[in-house]
Amino acid sequence: MKGKKIFSQKEVDQILELIEQKLNAPSTKQKVIRDRIRARGFYYSDFSKTRIRGGYTREDFLGFIKVKG
Repeated sequence: MKGKKIFSQKEVDQILELIEQKLNAPSTKQKVIRDRIRARGFYYSDFSKTRIRGGYTREDFLGFIKVKG
């Protein structure tokens, strides 16, 4: 595992915003946003070996991770 699976609420909020940006960005801008998501500790490849056409969503992310209490 390259990243982590437990995130603070602040991290979750930041990543959810970045995912929204990624989903609405042209493909030429998405890599920069994915790098920003990874910098916060979320690596999609840690949770799934299959690629999702169109990319993972906010709901996918929330289904993968746990939030610190």
